[in-house]
Amino acid sequence: MCGRFTLYVDSKKLNTVFHLTNNIFDYVPRYNIAPGQQIAVITQYDGGRVFSYMRWGLIPPWAKDAKMGYRLINARSETVDNKPAFKVSFRHRRCLIPADGFYEWKKNNAKQPVYISMPGKAVFAFAGIWTQWTPPQGSTINSCSIITTAANETIRSIHDRMPVLFDQEQQFQAWLEQNDPLELKKLLQPYAGPLAAYPVSTAVNAAKHDSPQLIEKTVDITGDIT
Repeated sequence: MCGRFTLYVDSKKLNTVFHLTNNIFDYVPRYNIAPGQQIAVITQYDGGRVFSYMRWGLIPPWAKDAKMGYRLINARSETVDNKPAFKVSFRHRRCLIPADGFYEWKKNNAKQPVYISMPGKAVFAFAGIWTQWTPPQGSTINSCSIITTAANETIRSIHDRMPVLFDQEQQFQAWLEQNDPLELKKLLQPYAGPLAAYPVSTAVNAAKHDSPQLIEKTVDITGDIT
């Protein structure tokens, strides 16, 4: 799964990598993004890519309340095309969720948080889906989920799942613009490139902590990770 991630790259780099057609607004570097928070999202609109913010945790249009979103922060690649909460979004409302790293917890004698990133890549994207939910009273909420798949060789020793990662323009374009469900499903594969993984402080366990120190390497208490 994917339950925490970072996005601290310079906003100019986001513009360059994702070819955004609007200005990035209210951008603050984040080192411990958690479910239920507003996160940066890139969608396709009127032939261009638009930067906006959405709530992390997809709230289906038929949900009785927003709390359902906390159970839907991730969508499994194997069932995203047929699960009632996700299938319409998979067909019609896909997005890129920019990140420069994510956390996972390795289980052993204790849960050791591990920070995972792409060597040489300033920023990449999670495959995402989004939708809109209108409460009985109040404004419409845009919300999203990160799609996960089976872990690759690097992640397998830490967790059996990982987010779907895109790092190429061709992937960005295909995910946002492709209409064939079969072709879309082909994109939802474990990442084939190199990943860096190292243990970090347990301070990341608390969402209130959000500082550069969270991604600093710490003593490995559960055995060799990298």
